[in-house]
Amino acid sequence: MSSHTTLSVPFSGPRSGQAPMSWGQQAIWRSIRWLDEGAHYFNLPRAHRLPDGITTERVLAVLGTLVTRHEALRTTFEQKPEGPVQTVHADGTLSVGLHPADGAGEDEALAFARDLAAAPFRNAEEFGMRYAILTDGGRPAWLVLVVSHQASDFSGVRVLEDELGRLLRGEELDPVPWQPLDQARHQQEGEGARRGRAALDHWERALGTVPATHFDFPPPAGAAAEDDPERFVRLRLDSVAGAVAAQRLADRCRVSTSTVLLTAAAVTLAAYTGHDRAVMLLIAGNRNEPRLQSMVGAQTENALFTMDVGTGTFEEAVRGGFLTAMGAYRSGEYDPEAMDRVRERVRAARGGDVDLSAFFNDVRMQDRWDDLPDLADDDAEGLLALREKSEVSFIGSWARQDAKYFVHTPYAPDSLHLFLMADTHYLPVPVIEGLLRAMEALLVESVHGRITPAEAVAPLRGGTTAAR
Repeated sequence: MSSHTTLSVPFSGPRSGQAPMSWGQQAIWRSIRWLDEGAHYFNLPRAHRLPDGITTERVLAVLGTLVTRHEALRTTFEQKPEGPVQTVHADGTLSVGLHPADGAGEDEALAFARDLAAAPFRNAEEFGMRYAILTDGGRPAWLVLVVSHQASDFSGVRVLEDELGRLLRGEELDPVPWQPLDQARHQQEGEGARRGRAALDHWERALGTVPATHFDFPPPAGAAAEDDPERFVRLRLDSVAGAVAAQRLADRCRVSTSTVLLTAAAVTLAAYTGHDRAVMLLIAGNRNEPRLQSMVGAQTENALFTMDVGTGTFEEAVRGGFLTAMGAYRSGEYDPEAMDRVRERVRAARGGDVDLSAFFNDVRMQDRWDDLPDLADDDAEGLLALREKSEVSFIGSWARQDAKYFVHTPYAPDSLHLFLMADTHYLPVPVIEGLLRAMEALLVESVHGRITPAEAVAPLRGGTTAAR
C-alpha cells in the first residue's frame, strides 16, 4: 500500500464561528494534552466495506456531505490565553488518500486504519477526521476513517457510521439540529448552567465523605517499577457464562445488565483493596436530550459513583446499585474549570486530595446480548460448564495512563467482553487476571447461589486484603 494518490475534497458549510470549548470538549482536551505525544491512544480507527460498484467520486461526495453536516469535523481546537477555544470553519478542503490494496479484507483494512491512527492529531491545524480509500482492482473497496476523540466521543462516531451507511445507500438525512457550538453557548447560561452547578454541588458533598484512595498500600511483590515502559496493562475476559449470568441477575433484580457489571467492577475493587466503600468514575454520555442524539461531538464527562459494599451478597449490592448509578449519571455534566475549584476546596477541607483513578465505561449500544446459548433457568451445571470455557487474554500495555483501574465493556453478540486496564505498580498482571475472574465469579455464582465480594476475591488475597 505504499504507492498512493492524495485527492482534495472542497467543502462549504452553512456557518463558521468561535466559542469556548463545551464542557465535554474541555474534558477530553485535558486528557489529550496530558498524554501529549501519547495522545494517539484516544484516536478512533474505523474501516467500512464500500458497496460494490460505487465510484470514487460518489465516496468523496458522501464525505463532503458528512463534513458539511457536522461542524465538529471542520473544527480546530487550541489553548488561548482566555482558555480552550473551538473554531468552526465554514470552508476548506479535505485530503483523502487513495491507496491500492488488491484483495484486502477487513483485517487488512483495520490494520491500515490503525496505522493511520498512530500519530496524534494536531488539533490547532488539523480537522478531526482522517480519510483513506482502499481500492481493489482500481475500484473503491474500503473507506478508512480515523476520528479524533477531541472531535467526537463514541456516541458521535456511531452517528457518523450510521449516516455514512445511509448516505452511501442514497438516503436523504434530516438536518442536524444541534452542534457543539450550540452546546457550548447553552452551557454558559440558563438551564445548562443551572444543571452544571447542581452537578458540582453533588460532587462536593460526595467528595467530602469518600475514601481518600483505594490504593493505600505499598506495591506488592511482583509490582512494576514506576518507570516501567509497560506499567499499565489491559487484559480481556471473554465469558459466555458471564453474559448469561448478567442477564439472569438483571431480570431477577429488575435492573440493567450495565448496573450488574458496574456493581461487579466496583465491589471487586473495594473488596480486594480492603475498603467498605467503592468509589469509581463512570463515563457519562450526557445525551439524554433528543437534540443531542444526532450531534457529532465530544459530550462525555466523568460521573462520580460511590457504593457501600458492606458484608452482604453480590445480589444485594446489585439491587442497590441502580438508583446510585442513575444519581451519578445525572451529575455527570459540569464545567471542568469549576470542578477544579471544587476539588481544591475539598483538598483544603480534607488536608489532601481524593484519588479518583478507578473507572467504569459501558460502551455497548444495547443492554442485552443477541446470540447467547439457550440455557434452562435451573441448569446450574450448564452455566458452570460455560464458565470453564472462559478465557483471559492480553490486549496491550502502556508506559503512562491516568487511571489505576479501568473497566470497560463493548458489545459482542455472543459473549461478555470485559476489559480491565490496571496499574501494575499496584496490581500486577496475575492480580489483574484474578480480578476479572472474581467479577465473573460474582456473576455466575450469584445465579444459583450466594456469594459475597470478599469471597470472590479470597483466592487473590489469601484471606487478607491486598494491603494488609
